Amino acid sequence: PLIATLMLGNLLREAGVVDGLAETAKTAITNTATIFLGLTIGSTMQAAQFLNTGTLRVLVLGLLAFVLNTIGGLLFGKLVCWISGRKINPLVGAAAISAFPMSGRLAQKVALEEDNQNFILMHALGANAAGQIASVLAAGILIQLIFPILLR
Repeated sequence: PLIATLMLGNLLREAGVVDGLAETAKTAITNTATIFLGLTIGSTMQAAQFLNTGTLRVLVLGLLAFVLNTIGGLLFGKLVCWISGRKINPLVGAAAISAFPMSGRLAQKVALEEDNQNFILMHALGANAAGQIASVLAAGILIQLIFPILLR
């Protein structure tokens, strides 16, 4: 239902004839389909199977990864800022969180709050895309290294 709604919304938008229906498909229908999809999947899940120590470990590790990624990005951004003679905004480093596509826009918002002439959106989005590519490469390397060990 979610993909069909997305396709219908694209068809209505590209047709350009029914703007009201296109807007409804983009917002209300997609949100409703997402809620129903979440409810149907969630209703088949049992708490004993989902909420266990393994799940909590994964959630804590994910949160730790976000925090360390942000700190590492800011520290590396500060290092690059220092090496470049303060030509690069350190917030660009924080935008390299690959699992969080809005981090580039958030970095832009924070930069504008500090200085209204500070436009780093394109640089932040570039760092975000580079982070996504690096994540894919790291996952591929890990799969190549760990998968043969698991097959033994």
